[in-house]
Amino acid sequence: MTGLSAVIAGAAAANAQSYSTPTLRSPRLGAVSGVIGLDYTPEARCSDNNWSTTTPVACNPQLSFSCTNPSLSFCPASCQTCYNDDLTFLQNNLNVSTITAYQPNYYILTAAHNLNVHVMQGLFNDAIPSLAAPNSATNCTFAGSPIPLCGSNYAAAMLDGACGATTPWNPATFCSGGAYVEPLGPFIQAGTIFAIQLGNEAFNTMVNNQLVTVSMISSAANTLRTALDARGFNNIPIVVSLVLGQEKTVCATGSPPAGVDYIASHPYCNFVASVPPMWPNTGDQCWQQVQTLFRTNSVNYCGASHTFIGETGYNTGCPNDISPAPSTLVSYEQAFIKDLVLTTCGKVSVSGFPTFLFAYSDVCPAGGCLPGCSGEPKEGNGYFGIFHTQGYGTQGPLVAKFSPVPSLACSTPLR
Repeated sequence: MTGLSAVIAGAAAANAQSYSTPTLRSPRLGAVSGVIGLDYTPEARCSDNNWSTTTPVACNPQLSFSCTNPSLSFCPASCQTCYNDDLTFLQNNLNVSTITAYQPNYYILTAAHNLNVHVMQGLFNDAIPSLAAPNSATNCTFAGSPIPLCGSNYAAAMLDGACGATTPWNPATFCSGGAYVEPLGPFIQAGTIFAIQLGNEAFNTMVNNQLVTVSMISSAANTLRTALDARGFNNIPIVVSLVLGQEKTVCATGSPPAGVDYIASHPYCNFVASVPPMWPNTGDQCWQQVQTLFRTNSVNYCGASHTFIGETGYNTGCPNDISPAPSTLVSYEQAFIKDLVLTTCGKVSVSGFPTFLFAYSDVCPAGGCLPGCSGEPKEGNGYFGIFHTQGYGTQGPLVAKFSPVPSLACSTPLR
């Protein structure tokens, strides 16, 4: 890991002069077209849990751990190798250069940095009430673990690293004094992280017994913005993802809430993301509906220059369900992805963000599932992947759901 620190430091020095403060903060990718990002769910690929729990945890051991236990959760080398291999496979087989990582993970960021993969970095949902809390508060949480740092102190912990109440913190130093938080700042400076997403679909949900409101999101975003600007990260935008239909409530006068730069829209066609799902539309019809929903909701209420598709996809259902999904769904997903690629490659992104496809690999339903989809619920909304892990575990070889595997790169992107 010491070698990586030197690499990141060198990249940070090379990029030190590239930050600016535009009127509208834009992603470091710049104004783009022909870029398709992929949503990456780490717990589906590198976790020891293997659905023995309904909420498997992606490997992310402390960097200082020795590998006396070779499992992913305790051996840094094992976890790093898993994500190195996985992101290399993703890049080589799908031609992807941009991902959304839904939670901070030093090993994913390290692999992405070494492969020159750009990352929209998601934060845990509890970052929102923690950032919105006053600096004097001490009852905040990081990934559910108590941390006595709130407000701007919490922002510093995420950007500079922390061990309990101590920040900054060198991530290679063993932490035994509370929550261990690896710093995001070095990966921002190195150009790996190009945007930060505040949680995932957190608006109007209960987090730490607090309702996430527009004012809470705005307060959290402003706190994070101040911390980013103080470190020279002026050009790193703050993103909030919304369930389709929330735009009318969250946005005002065609703009996101104060402090938020962009809205990641999550339009899915009827009713592929329901639990249980239903499939009234073919893949072609689904993509057409997604575009209409995006225009009439996200663009209409939040503004074209402030919004992008952060998630969309087509659900193929659990293949081993006792009442199996229609056999045509795999071909429908294939058509949906083909249409998404053709459309995205043929037009300029007004916001400057890619269109993100959900997802790289199948993720089991929220209720959890056992290998082979034999758990409960019998059907769920987690089968949007281009691949699935052999046996539907949380690690192991990937199996393509259809052939040929689609390329998510455009051969001649417009500029």
